[in-house]
Amino acid sequence: MLKGPAAGALYGALGVNGAIMYTTKKGKKGKLTVELNSSTMFQTSYTVVPEVQSVYGNGDQGRYAYVNGSGGGSEGGGWIWGPKLDQRDPSTPSGFYETPQYNSPIDPVTGQRVPLPWISRGKNNIKNFFRTGILSTNSVSASIGTEKGSFRIAANHMYQQGVVPNTGLNNSSFSIGGTYQLAPKLSMDAKLTYNREYSDNYPSIGYGPPNYLYNLILWIGPDIDIRDLENYWMPGREGLQQRNYNLSWYNNPHFIANELLNGYRRNNSFGQATFDYKINKDLSVKFRNGFNQYSSVGDVREPYSYIAYDYISRGNFASDQSNYFDINSDLIVNYKKDFGKNFGINVTAGAANAYRRFESVYTTTDGLTIPEFYSLTNTINPLKGSSTLRERRTGSVYGMIDAEALGFLYLNLTGRYDKTSTLPIENNGYFYPSVGLSAVLSDKLKLPEAISFLKLRGSWAKVNTGFIDANNPYAHLTTYGIGPKWNNVPSLVWPTTFISPDLVPATVESAEFGGVIGLFNNRINLDVTYFTNRDYNNFINVTQSQASGNTSVLKNANVFQRKGWEFMLSGYPVRGKDFKWETTFNFSKVHRWLKDATDNPDGYIGQIKEGQRMDRIFITESRTPDGQAIYNSNGMQAYTPFGQYFGDRDPDWIYGWQNTLTYKRLSLTMSVDGRIGGLIYSTTNQKMWWGGTAKGTVTPFRDDANAGNSTYVGPGVVVSSGSVEYDSYGNIISDSRKFAPNTTPVNYISFMQSTSGAMLNNYFYYSGTYLKMRELVLTYHLPSNWVKGVFTDASVSFIGNNLFILSKIPNVDPDAERDELQTPSMRSIGVNFNVRF
Repeated sequence: MLKGPAAGALYGALGVNGAIMYTTKKGKKGKLTVELNSSTMFQTSYTVVPEVQSVYGNGDQGRYAYVNGSGGGSEGGGWIWGPKLDQRDPSTPSGFYETPQYNSPIDPVTGQRVPLPWISRGKNNIKNFFRTGILSTNSVSASIGTEKGSFRIAANHMYQQGVVPNTGLNNSSFSIGGTYQLAPKLSMDAKLTYNREYSDNYPSIGYGPPNYLYNLILWIGPDIDIRDLENYWMPGREGLQQRNYNLSWYNNPHFIANELLNGYRRNNSFGQATFDYKINKDLSVKFRNGFNQYSSVGDVREPYSYIAYDYISRGNFASDQSNYFDINSDLIVNYKKDFGKNFGINVTAGAANAYRRFESVYTTTDGLTIPEFYSLTNTINPLKGSSTLRERRTGSVYGMIDAEALGFLYLNLTGRYDKTSTLPIENNGYFYPSVGLSAVLSDKLKLPEAISFLKLRGSWAKVNTGFIDANNPYAHLTTYGIGPKWNNVPSLVWPTTFISPDLVPATVESAEFGGVIGLFNNRINLDVTYFTNRDYNNFINVTQSQASGNTSVLKNANVFQRKGWEFMLSGYPVRGKDFKWETTFNFSKVHRWLKDATDNPDGYIGQIKEGQRMDRIFITESRTPDGQAIYNSNGMQAYTPFGQYFGDRDPDWIYGWQNTLTYKRLSLTMSVDGRIGGLIYSTTNQKMWWGGTAKGTVTPFRDDANAGNSTYVGPGVVVSSGSVEYDSYGNIISDSRKFAPNTTPVNYISFMQSTSGAMLNNYFYYSGTYLKMRELVLTYHLPSNWVKGVFTDASVSFIGNNLFILSKIPNVDPDAERDELQTPSMRSIGVNFNVRF
């Protein structure tokens, strides 16, 4: 593993964040080995699932009566601020309060809907909607080796049944590879892999109509049993109109799962071939080629009556086809020589060429003539579409020197020169070097007996990214864009951003220092690293006067610094004949600061000033210096003209702890990890409080609001006198305000619909601290006399993943470090079988 920009000096911009080099399995000489592996995991229960209230149903201000599904009038505007559920009423046939609902029968005499009991039918909607997920993985491989080389072939298939109904994924792969001595001085190493991934439907995330949780948790009341919506077509209007409690704003989750289908098929081939010619014992030449190619076809089937934000669908079918290809070629010369016992050198020089091409075509209908017939030919209006073509090429020469001196000093020097097609011609060539020095002091110095190993290291590297936008190789070119049509006559528009002809590559300079110490015959090992990166020549759009003919200019600007620490402590607390305990604990921290706002003499980018971290959070809700909420005279939350600093997003520390305990043929592996500090914004919790589904909204103030009374007083203060003045960056320059407790009562429901109760929930920024039991594996290797004559080795493992989590954020799993209405976090348990023969 190569860390940070030092890898970029060898692998170009692709390695700017580090590189992982891996060696695939190879066959053993003279022996055929076959390995079978089968794993089945079940997602059976939740580690974190949103908990919704089941006391109040659909509606607004305590009122609800279904009319026609429009959501208007007595249907309450789509809110979950309706009447209280399960209220006794002896005057009704059911003995409960009754009101017309979406599934009410029609009275044949009056033609009106018959009121039904207003009860909490949907207490378990989440569990009743999701299903048990299954992940099944099966693989087989065979390898053999001879005097001339080795050969390996492998096949793998993975099937996943999603926890969301009607979702799933299949992934199949096949690989073949090996090494062969073509001639006494010429060898070959090659591998080819084919992978096919396909799904008829995969779930969407993010706040919006296609998301299951959007419809299931945020905007469906506990008065509705999700199981009653399994028949999702309106009787007599199958294929045309979905059946739901609301026909204007929200979708039936079962309708989304079974009719709004997102499918794709992706074929991926990648491989490499390396020819190594050994001129003599010290000098060799290597020619290496590697490629990656994929093609994918995705389609979206949008049914009639699907409700988006701005339209109700007449049906649509969209097809997205894309192809990608890249090839990397290297010609490398290597010279390796030992000059006695005290000095050795390894010199590498090479030239490389990298080419990549991406093209795609997107086509969509504009309404379907025939419902449920998903074809591009079945369009009401002319087809709409777009196409994309992106190509880029980079040519490189590079070199590396590894020198060893005195048996304990190691020097590494690298240099690389790239010339790329993604920058202006005047500055599209650039050089970046690196240097590293390490000393294994334990090989030269007499150290205390307790110290078994001691190594110090340091490195410096500079890397250029080589492109302005990784997804747009033409971002350095000023071109016309397609404008609107005038009387069906197309037009072109000139961009409003001026691209500076003096652009140079964005650059990262990195310095790293560290050391490793092993104690007590390496029973305890500590690896410590400190690193600092300087990012400069970044590409920034800077606003400029429109009198120039442009609104902004793209140029090199601003300097950032990223620095942090990494620690890894490992060892063997117990290492006996039959029992062994191996443990590793790693933790790290990294933050990014603004060092120089080059285009602002005041030293600001937005509201962040030089010397401050870039992950600062600002909120516009008005607060006192000690953090109390400030209200207006009407009792509602006050706001500031500028965002005020609230906290930081990035964690203070990220950590992981791995343990392996082995007793004879039995082993137990445990892995936990997590983060400490930082804030995560929760969209899920904010929308639950806003819409009325959060458990915290169950309060006597809600009953008062249902009765039409304003009795809720928000905790905080009002400004009794004085004023506050801000500078242009939002900093307070004078503050003469005096505060008094807020005493203005408001309608609780109106208050929540206006503020989401943000001041009660830390403005929906929650601590990102968590600890997760990532994996627990119990493995038993069968005794050799049990499998003798059948297998050479066999084992069975019982696996648990994502078993539990301890966190401070409610309703969501902070593992993703953001909340985008993901599927609830679930634990997995299963079994794995592995045999060799």
